Amino acid sequence: MIPNKRSRQRGGIAIIVAIVVVVVIGVVLLLHFTSRRTPEGMQNFQQLVQKIDKLNNQIASREDRIGGLVRRYNEAHPDEAIDTTGLGRFGMTPEQAEVLARRIAQEKDMSYRSLLQEVIDLTQEVTEISQEMQEIRGRLRPPYVVQKGETHFQVAMNFLSGEIGIEEEEALRLIEREALFPELLPGFEIWNYWGESVFGTFVTQGSAKTSPNELMRITKRKIDRERRTLTAARDRAREEVADLEARRAELQQQVEKLDLERTEALKQLNKLSEENVELASQLNSVIYRVGTFSNFQKQGVLRKRALGKWRTAELDKMTNTKSADLRQTREIIFLSGEAGLTKISKALVFPRYFIEGTDYRIEIAPDKKSGKLVLLKPNRFQFAKIAVAVN
Repeated sequence: MIPNKRSRQRGGIAIIVAIVVVVVIGVVLLLHFTSRRTPEGMQNFQQLVQKIDKLNNQIASREDRIGGLVRRYNEAHPDEAIDTTGLGRFGMTPEQAEVLARRIAQEKDMSYRSLLQEVIDLTQEVTEISQEMQEIRGRLRPPYVVQKGETHFQVAMNFLSGEIGIEEEEALRLIEREALFPELLPGFEIWNYWGESVFGTFVTQGSAKTSPNELMRITKRKIDRERRTLTAARDRAREEVADLEARRAELQQQVEKLDLERTEALKQLNKLSEENVELASQLNSVIYRVGTFSNFQKQGVLRKRALGKWRTAELDKMTNTKSADLRQTREIIFLSGEAGLTKISKALVFPRYFIEGTDYRIEIAPDKKSGKLVLLKPNRFQFAKIAVAVN
């Protein structure tokens, strides 16, 4: 009997433990979902703010309508134009109401009579909506009116740390939970809520000409346009870089080819120079021609690429070339007249693998009537054919 009794006791304890566990889990889940639910006060605050924003939009649309109607009437009645001062959310003065009533009675055109009556009706609607909105605003903490240069974060931080007295670290934690507007316009109204340890912040249009949502759409379109512009510029830059790389590779191949050809030619001429004095003279001479860029281009000696840089085409197409024996001179004098110019402002040596300042130097006379090509490394110009382009 005793073992059966102990068995029943253990079973009862197990049931009690199971019930306790279920209750604890239920309490934890209840606290979890309760903590995630928006407090009733916050919900009511948000609904009232949304109602104010809706009423404000209704007022704005009616004011726009009133303004359009009054402009139509004034354009048709320039001598009896209606004074629009005060028309809108502030209602009409008794004098304005009397003027409009008299105009309606006197107006013979039914369309303009209806127009004036619509102005009166809309003005009355605006007054009623304004009264309703003011009643709702009176039930809420006054909003903060945004000034130029202020940010949503700044206003929220000032509210929590200044008005409510919350520590900065805790205020930052509360603000991080909210979706702040990245851009504000002067006149926007920021409604801040604090209750039951819950913070909320909402933005309405207020007196600004643009609504917060419209401003976000405008900003997004601007960012999208700038992104497309930057993407197109990046793609163009990549294409230009690829083109420059291709041209550099092409020039490098030409330089290597020319160097190989020149080396081979020098070998052959060196061998022949031992047998022929004339060949020796040719070996130690540089063949050149002085001319303008445009004339060389017409001859096919030079060509100009898309980016405006001149490059060597075919030097063999040069006519009326001259030669200079490098054993006797290291300077080539050229005159503006021989190129058909009155003055020389610029001179370049082609092919461009000859490096200015290392292989040669250009000196232009002060009067620009003449110039001098000084060969700093004469051996580089042995048996070479060059074009001295001037302009």
